[in-house]
Amino acid sequence: MHPKPVYNPETSMDFTELMVSHQTRLLAYIRSLVSNQDIAKDVLQQTNLVLLKKSKDFQLGSSFSAWARRVAYFEVLTQRRTMGRERILFDGDLLEKMASTAEAHSDQFEDRREALAECMRRLSQKQKTMLVERYVDQKGVARIAEESGANANAISQQLFRIKTNLMKCVSRRLQSVKGGE
Repeated sequence: MHPKPVYNPETSMDFTELMVSHQTRLLAYIRSLVSNQDIAKDVLQQTNLVLLKKSKDFQLGSSFSAWARRVAYFEVLTQRRTMGRERILFDGDLLEKMASTAEAHSDQFEDRREALAECMRRLSQKQKTMLVERYVDQKGVARIAEESGANANAISQQLFRIKTNLMKCVSRRLQSVKGGE
């Protein structure tokens, strides 16, 4: 049995692409272990530096996601040690349990994200605009109603229907993925 080949940056240019494609998932994992969004982003940056430094250690054919999560876990521990004087919210055992749970749900996160993206593509432009205004731009329902010349209750009902339909669409897509395995 031959050992798995290691990543060679001179012959393979896709490591950075692989790393970039996992940023959302990796930040979600780190965020599940770190209570502060800004600290989570700092840990992600540090994790990315370590991943790049250790890129030659990555075994082609193995799970990049699992490898990156393990590196991130150790960076979270390092971050906790450097914050030593500050109040620590979780002890090491609890952090390990949280990491295990987050890792177990990591693949589900990506499946849900892909399903949501597909369902979002099926929305009308008006529906997409309404969601962006409400949840990205964080406009209140009253303001959206005022700007569109609609009733606030009607906007609330439309948003509710859009969210309900998105949840149903995501559920159907996830069920079809499970059924196809």
